[in-house]
Amino acid sequence: MALKIIFTWWNKQTFGTFLKTLFFGKYVGSDELGNKYYKSKKDERWVVYSGNIEATKITSDWYLWIHHTIDKIPDKKI
Repeated sequence: MALKIIFTWWNKQTFGTFLKTLFFGKYVGSDELGNKYYKSKKDERWVVYSGNIEATKITSDWYLWIHHTIDKIPDKKI
């Protein structure tokens, strides 16, 4: 693991997000941009971006899911 993941948040994910994903995250899917979406047992939802963190790089169907507007997990589009 690179040292910059510990100290910077703009390179995919921080060390805290890495640990949360590792211990509590359940992979639920990905979008065509390569972003990966996770969910915890407490119904917390988050995204790990494929590149630099940019909120506009979430597709509209996953945006609705991550903000608890819909509960159905969007279909994979590959």
